[in-house]
Amino acid sequence: MKKLAFLFLMGGLLFFACKDDKPAANGTETEENKPANPLDLSGHWFAMDFCSRAGQYGSVLGAMNNSHQPYAYAMFFDVENPDSVRCYNGEESWTLPVSYNVDTLELKGAKDGKSVFLMYDSQGERGMTMFDGTSGRTRTTAFMKSKANAANAYMAFATALNHNLLGGMFVQAGGGRDTIQFTPGGFITNFGPFDRYQICTTGDCFVTGSEIDVITMGNSKEPEKRTQFGFRYNTQMDELSLHRLTPNPSNDKAVYTVGPVAYTFKRIKSN
Repeated sequence: MKKLAFLFLMGGLLFFACKDDKPAANGTETEENKPANPLDLSGHWFAMDFCSRAGQYGSVLGAMNNSHQPYAYAMFFDVENPDSVRCYNGEESWTLPVSYNVDTLELKGAKDGKSVFLMYDSQGERGMTMFDGTSGRTRTTAFMKSKANAANAYMAFATALNHNLLGGMFVQAGGGRDTIQFTPGGFITNFGPFDRYQICTTGDCFVTGSEIDVITMGNSKEPEKRTQFGFRYNTQMDELSLHRLTPNPSNDKAVYTVGPVAYTFKRIKSN
């Protein structure tokens, strides 16, 4: 699980960092001007704007294709290990050395020897913006510190993604009366066949390639069994369909193709 110019950007970031490196009026450091430090950063951070875009499009693939997949979905800063940060992309996690320069953090050797930079907003929302120029043009991603009691940073990201993508209350189409909820923690309430779910965010779980988003569902009574479905919303984002996945006989780039609808849920409008 541990596997794993842009000098212009670096100069710009250091310029802003130096620009903000001013003493307090009384010559002492205050809470408002305290720079980035391991104690304040300690905890799980997740790619907030990616989760928001997934909610906007009703699709992880939509968020990727209409913007970009961030260098990491989540990061963990450990106050006991202030010189490193652990990154997560949904398939694996890895550790990078980190150095601080006021409110600028450099994640060294992120890809092909190039660094990724973080700008910490020490005076506003206390969020961070990632600047990633390791694969060509620089891409930015906003991160937020998680308040969820998650086991790791990726689970904190998944909690936020679930909330944005499947938030609200549903009823099953075709006469169902029970109110169904996909909770941020990955549980499903009042849906007989399944009571657990996980959204695919990267890698081999995209078994249809880019044809449809994928959700894996299970039941706590039979924990060894998992079923993958393709899922998509309608244009109005008030109807969610789960599609059966059919083995692709040609196996051309995709292991499965999209089959017929297995379940349809209608979102209940809030008053």
